[in-house]
Amino acid sequence: MYYHLCNHIYIAQFRDELILLDLRQDTYTICFQQFSDLLMSLLGENKSSTNDNYLSYNLQLKSDELAFVQHLVDDGLIEKRDSLFPFCIDRKPNTPGVSNIDWSLPLENKIVSSNTKVLKAFATLIQINFYMKVRGFYPTIQLIKKHRKKHLDYIIPSDEDLRDLATIVNKACLLYPTRIKCLEWAMTYVLLALKKGWKCNLEIGIQNYPFMAHAWVECDGKVVMDSQEVREGLAIILNEPFRRMKT
Repeated sequence: MYYHLCNHIYIAQFRDELILLDLRQDTYTICFQQFSDLLMSLLGENKSSTNDNYLSYNLQLKSDELAFVQHLVDDGLIEKRDSLFPFCIDRKPNTPGVSNIDWSLPLENKIVSSNTKVLKAFATLIQINFYMKVRGFYPTIQLIKKHRKKHLDYIIPSDEDLRDLATIVNKACLLYPTRIKCLEWAMTYVLLALKKGWKCNLEIGIQNYPFMAHAWVECDGKVVMDSQEVREGLAIILNEPFRRMKT
């Protein structure tokens, strides 16, 4: 048996610290060193991810470590599976981070060809805000994941198409009665992109010193309507619905 993060738990490393995101609690936790080392080892990150090495490591766990692992299982942080943990964990031990993120709508002076598209984006924005405020962070991420159809081959749109959709989302945000933050903007964009059959990801990056979290959209490894600096400077703790796999 192997250990996996539970579906509502995401982690990333910023410099020498592991940061844990609990979607159900909507909390970030900076982990102490001993816990970080143990958790990364359980997930196959501190050694070669072969069956023999993994099983050998588990046999070497001390009794107090085994008790702590069981505590993590009981608390719903990790669970047992029949295969190795398959997802990439972003580790940025040497990143300088980013100095400041003062996000605002990435407005362009561009005419939207159809008011119907703006109204559809506005309806999606309402849906996202409803989920976030009423149901919570975890159900909202699950909503995005469910909109990815496993049987479809998603495409990479042109840069112009990506900018056109951003303009539509921006216009919808301007209609909304309260200020829209980066997370709601990115979630709305990704849901609309999935409906178009585009391979776009919601990305959430974090840092410490000082603590900061930021959300954006990525397509084919490029940041959409935001600075590429966030991708390089922040540790990416969540990328959905096209979660990156280990190679």
